[in-house]
Amino acid sequence: MTSRPARVGAHIGVVLFAFAGSTTGARDAAGAVMQSASTSGGASCAATVPTRTVKPDAGFGRNGFNFGTGSLRVHLNWSDGVLRAGTLADGGSMATINRDGTVRTKVGWWVGSANKLVIAGRRLDRAATPLQASIPSGYGLGFQPTALTFPTVGCWRVVGKAGTARLTFVVKVTKLK
Repeated sequence: MTSRPARVGAHIGVVLFAFAGSTTGARDAAGAVMQSASTSGGASCAATVPTRTVKPDAGFGRNGFNFGTGSLRVHLNWSDGVLRAGTLADGGSMATINRDGTVRTKVGWWVGSANKLVIAGRRLDRAATPLQASIPSGYGLGFQPTALTFPTVGCWRVVGKAGTARLTFVVKVTKLK
């Protein structure tokens, strides 16, 4: 009889762990913190939020980027998983809305090897053309500026690769009214 309560306790622990993994602030398989955000259609978007705080004077070295691994890092310009295109209340912006309605943002990456950075992305909550990435050449090891153009608003998975290093984040793209 003593083994039965232990099994029940183990099952309760598994259920609680599974429930905790599906809530806001959970971590994905790679350890990224995920923030639930609803999309334009009301569906949920498990967006990635930065895993570390970066000091304003951190520069363009590895420590100047708020999400990633020892080999590949990115600076997510949003703290809650939501990229807002247009003019913010303080007059600044995270992203611009192009004349054709696409959303463009600048994203800085840190590449820990001399391998070329390649970026791809697709919308998760409905069909859309893939995102476009502009990756200027001539940077090599270390800081790599990029521009990402999202064809539509919605929930997007972005994957960066440099050699064997791979980094994935999810972002909810919106437009301010």
